[in-house]
Amino acid sequence: MNKKLLLVDDDLEITALLKELLELEGFTVEIAYNGAEALTKFNHSIDLVLLDIMMPDTNGLSVLTQLRAKYTVPVILLTAKDNDLDKIIGLELGADDYIIKPFNDRELVARIRATLRRRHWDSSSSQQDDAAPAEYQVDGLKVNVRQQAVYFDSKYIELTGTEFQILLKLLEQPGNIISRDMLSESVLGKEFLPFARSIDVHVSNLRKKLPPRKDGLPWIKTLRSKGYLFVIDKDFG
Repeated sequence: MNKKLLLVDDDLEITALLKELLELEGFTVEIAYNGAEALTKFNHSIDLVLLDIMMPDTNGLSVLTQLRAKYTVPVILLTAKDNDLDKIIGLELGADDYIIKPFNDRELVARIRATLRRRHWDSSSSQQDDAAPAEYQVDGLKVNVRQQAVYFDSKYIELTGTEFQILLKLLEQPGNIISRDMLSESVLGKEFLPFARSIDVHVSNLRKKLPPRKDGLPWIKTLRSKGYLFVIDKDFG
């Protein structure tokens, strides 16, 4: 089944070109030319939102905030090269990724596919590894791998696809340091750059969503210049 994208950009020429490109790649594309229109056109049939930040009236960050108040739909921001602050704010508000204008068509399609893979867990591929656990349980936290669902004391925790995949990567090697390079390549599908903060922001968002542990330990520990680890006992806290 074709994935349906909502493309939000006030540039008529860019939206026309992107719609043609993405439809050739097998996607169904809905277009909104401003933030207000995007909010009226969004529904549960949308699999991913491509969202320009710089728009008149209701800008992309405002749209993202309103979407994240209700939905975990994947969002990729379209951003100008010199707007570093907007990128960080967008990630902190829950964007899954961003791509800088002007961008390469192949890179955009690759980012979309990678983000959709994170959001829509491929159960057929996960079942190929019989040794991989179907579920992780730590101190009240339960992570169902195939359903891509996280609970704490039976209460559901809403995570974005990116946040879930980061948590899963850390859980796969509890107590071991997972480098930012590894997380960036395996989760975001791109090379880690020394001054990029994407992974750090996603981990920060994940920490905020996980309730306090019963044993008083942190869920995730940061090791400066090395990466992150999932804490399993006091020796790692």
